Amino acid sequence: MCKLVLPKTILNDKNIQNRQIFIIGDVHGCYDELKDLLILANCEADRILPIFVGDIVNKGPHSVKTIRKVRELNAYAVRGNHEEKALMHYFNWRKRNVVIPEKYNWIKDLDEDEIHFLQELPYTIEIPSKDAIIVHGGIVPGVSLENQNLTDFITMRSLQRNGDKLIASPSISLNEAWASLWFGPGHVYFGHDAARGLQQYPYATGLDTGCLYEGFLTGIFVDSKKILQIKAKRVYRTP
Repeated sequence: MCKLVLPKTILNDKNIQNRQIFIIGDVHGCYDELKDLLILANCEADRILPIFVGDIVNKGPHSVKTIRKVRELNAYAVRGNHEEKALMHYFNWRKRNVVIPEKYNWIKDLDEDEIHFLQELPYTIEIPSKDAIIVHGGIVPGVSLENQNLTDFITMRSLQRNGDKLIASPSISLNEAWASLWFGPGHVYFGHDAARGLQQYPYATGLDTGCLYEGFLTGIFVDSKKILQIKAKRVYRTP
């Protein structure tokens, strides 16, 4: 993994500007579904602030268009494992002349500002006024954000018990969903776990509902907890 230590982002009232916060699950380049969800949520209006849980790119058909749409909206996003992988391949290509795998060739179409946008994506976004945290993968309970492993932020799905210790794991086999063991502080909104689908726990909400796999693209309004979904137009990737 290309572990770039980036600061977390904290959104205050000045950033939010009295807008409704609408958090969107893993897009994976499913641009058409994203457009439909934005229309359904009326996100083109100035009163809505979209925030993405990461993995806006890769696997799906329109990664470049999706990045440009997110930037056009002046939306916020956290870094996912697929943004990290894309950056790794980009810099291997630019600096070491390493051949890019075909599925990552789309990164050659990005300009410098768009690469910079991906580089600057934080691992977490905190919204103190909403008691909310956004992350792509997960957070290990009992460990402060500052002391979390950066890779866990973008890869974990589950927790393994080792005595009294909880250990992050990307696997869902024989492990507990990390969000089921999260009891604060803050309500966490996350993605990265299409296999489990929509997850709704008292202190955590998982929004990866597998649009890529002919599931849904899902978003939630933080204040009302209203959930909106758009059905995928087709199978973009076999599960």
